[in-house]
Amino acid sequence: MLNTIIYLALRVLHVLFAATWIGSTAFIALMLGPAIERAGASGGQVMARIDARGFHKYMALLATTTVLTGLYLIWRFTGGFDGDIAATHAGIAFGIGGVAGVLALIVGGIVVGRSARQATDIINRVAGMPDGPEKGSLIMHAAAARRRMKAGTTVVIALQATALVFMAVGHYV
Repeated sequence: MLNTIIYLALRVLHVLFAATWIGSTAFIALMLGPAIERAGASGGQVMARIDARGFHKYMALLATTTVLTGLYLIWRFTGGFDGDIAATHAGIAFGIGGVAGVLALIVGGIVVGRSARQATDIINRVAGMPDGPEKGSLIMHAAAARRRMKAGTTVVIALQATALVFMAVGHYV
């Protein structure tokens, strides 16, 4: 009975955190990111404020909790990663979804998170600088970091969508 309660609690946690992670990523890519980009220097200040409120930790918590609870769920589903169960259609579907989720975590942390921190650090650095070649060079580096962040976010969304689809159909294939 206790094992069932733990399983159900972790399944609910997994679904809630995954939904929040995917929704947050989509909101950033479709709404917040473009608004910050169009706002120019003011957008940089907003980005810095969001970063100061712990946004990167929030996204890391969502992603990590989703992946860790997902690993537990696949372990439980396959009876301790039993190859025969993992080779079923459902096992393959959950496995593909799980790999996509892990890759989304990695790309999100390494590409998106790192690029966002670089852009924010540069924006904070140039805030009080006088116009000149050094400031222009830093602004170009910030723009390159934002482009990497945007491309990485597109990859993360594709991976999250893949995970979502395979997890949603896993029990039915």
